[in-house]
Amino acid sequence: MEFEDPYRQAQRPKYDCLLFDLDDTLYPLSSGLAIECRNNIQDYMVQKLGIEESKASDMCNLLYKNYGTTMAGLRAIGYDFDYDDYHSFVHGRLPYEKLKPDPVLRSLLLSLPIRKVIFTNADKIHAAKVLSRLGLEDCFEGIICFETLNPTHKNAVSDDEDDSGFGGSKPTTTGSDQYFDIIGHFSQPSAGLELPNTPVVCKPSEIAIERALKIGNINPQRTMFFDDSVRNIQSGKRVGLHTVLVGTSYRTKGSDFALESIHNIREALPELWEAEEKSEKVRYSGKVAIETSVTA
Repeated sequence: MEFEDPYRQAQRPKYDCLLFDLDDTLYPLSSGLAIECRNNIQDYMVQKLGIEESKASDMCNLLYKNYGTTMAGLRAIGYDFDYDDYHSFVHGRLPYEKLKPDPVLRSLLLSLPIRKVIFTNADKIHAAKVLSRLGLEDCFEGIICFETLNPTHKNAVSDDEDDSGFGGSKPTTTGSDQYFDIIGHFSQPSAGLELPNTPVVCKPSEIAIERALKIGNINPQRTMFFDDSVRNIQSGKRVGLHTVLVGTSYRTKGSDFALESIHNIREALPELWEAEEKSEKVRYSGKVAIETSVTA
């Protein structure tokens, strides 16, 4: 007598990949790393790029708002610098000791029967340090980071700018009047004058998200994307991802779900575990059916 394979009866899981942002998603904003990072960025702008201290804060806000990261904005308006040096300055001085091992989150992640990948705008060294401090370094299949999305941008950035395909004017290194005045642009908008493009590929650019999905061989229709940024979530939604806004219980436009904390993932999204539980039930019930037929 032939029996139907019980494994085929298991319902196919809705998701086959979970894509996680890193900073302020896998650990809370209250850790203080975000404000320290911003302070370091402004110090870099003043100390390394010669930007007036009185303008650094406003510039930082405008660049971040319009380009996704301050780094991307600085490159767009004409500043030339070594990316590794920037990351070393901005992230190298962060108080990583503020991050503590998170055994609860580790247990949750390891219990998820789905592929898990990190997707961050940060560099690989920072990502590795954060995951190590949280005790999560072995919870993810891989990390899609700055270097992943910008593989040709290593040192002499002005030499390889055109490789990215994002255009933008060539960066300049002398004469402050040669830089695009982003503060002036927004304080006295000129009709028809557009913001310059950036050669840096990063969230929330839909091109960056699509590139990450291609690199990771990830199907957006079967992927859940976790991020603390509303605009990142909205871009993710536009490219077809299922989205979860982390850090608030309020579900905004573009987010399918909202979590006050990543620790709430199991209670808010039990379906991520249900597929495995259904599969286990089928395996068990199938085994019982086979054993009953054999002994009958």
